[in-house]
Amino acid sequence: MKLSLAEGLMLIALDDEEGRLLAAAEHSIDHGLLAIVILELSLIKRVSFDNGKIIIKDTTGTGNKVLDSVLKALGGGGDTVSATIKKLAGGFEHIQDDVIELLVQRGILKVESTKLLWIPVSERMDNANYAFEQEIRDTLKAVVQKGKKPTPAIVILMSMIHNCGILEEVFSDRDELIDAVKSAKDIASTDNIDENTKLVLNDLKTHFSAN
Repeated sequence: MKLSLAEGLMLIALDDEEGRLLAAAEHSIDHGLLAIVILELSLIKRVSFDNGKIIIKDTTGTGNKVLDSVLKALGGGGDTVSATIKKLAGGFEHIQDDVIELLVQRGILKVESTKLLWIPVSERMDNANYAFEQEIRDTLKAVVQKGKKPTPAIVILMSMIHNCGILEEVFSDRDELIDAVKSAKDIASTDNIDENTKLVLNDLKTHFSAN
């Protein structure tokens, strides 16, 4: 079972102890999920980037409802990823729920409701199969601590984790975090991704720092 990058980002953005979204991700996760979906669509050749702008290559469904809904919403493309996120965000206010639903369907997350009498008053999300999140964490740590060459998917995931302000969730040790922040800043400029994707990732750094 292979997770989408959006599912990986969502797992890191959840507080495993509290069973809810990390406070640090509250203002960034919706834009983060939209961005990482568009970037993943480029990895699977549904879109490409030209001078920072989205080019639609193939509208064939992927089988992942979140990817497919964003692909459909891109229309004819033509805008930058940053501009597209701003334009689409209002129509994807439930994107967190949609990604969580995928994780529940896979048996990775379990949603539990707390009720007052018969009225649901809160929900918590428990990681029912931690192996998937552990693999993500181990891979990121191998890149930072052991110099492992990252795949394009890991370059994108690490960049977006940093943009969403939740790198500390993976690297809790202060010295590790310092190294991780440096790696996350540098990783988008490496030769592990193509020049057009580098341009998009650098534009997204500006997008998230301004929002």
